[in-house]
Amino acid sequence: MNVTITGFMGAGKTTAGRRLARLLRIPFADSDVEIERAHGPIPEIFEREGEAVFRVRESETIARLCEGGPLVLAVGGGAILEPANRAIMRRNGCIVNLAIKPETAYARVAHRAHRPLLGPVPTLEAIRSLMAERSAAYADNDLSISVDSRSPSAIAHIIERWYKRKAATEVPVTK
Repeated sequence: MNVTITGFMGAGKTTAGRRLARLLRIPFADSDVEIERAHGPIPEIFEREGEAVFRVRESETIARLCEGGPLVLAVGGGAILEPANRAIMRRNGCIVNLAIKPETAYARVAHRAHRPLLGPVPTLEAIRSLMAERSAAYADNDLSISVDSRSPSAIAHIIERWYKRKAATEVPVTK
């Protein structure tokens, strides 16, 4: 069973995901890293080809990664917006959302320039607006964890305990 970790920029998806994968002793993948490996830096994809092309590549990457497994998969903050992505994530495992307050996200990403959807200088207003647009998609999860005051290790341990309980009660599905 895969664990797909979603959440807004700066929520700690990659860091917590790596720790979770070690705890569960299963592979870790980051969809953004895989996209960059195949197509170059994400800001350049946005600039050269636009968000729509990036989203297609993102969906293809998520579908490919989810077909393997089990694995822990961290996906970009906007990946959850596409219902087909959520369906693939859920069909092959579970979705864990790392919930973060706009102020915390701002503090974590304000100094970073590689966030195409936030512009050259991220603002708290832009973060609030983007979070509001994505709120319904982020709410479609199997587990949500507030991460504002939690370390990546604490987050990984919470997911680990939940995952092990869930895996113990799952009935294997024959394909």
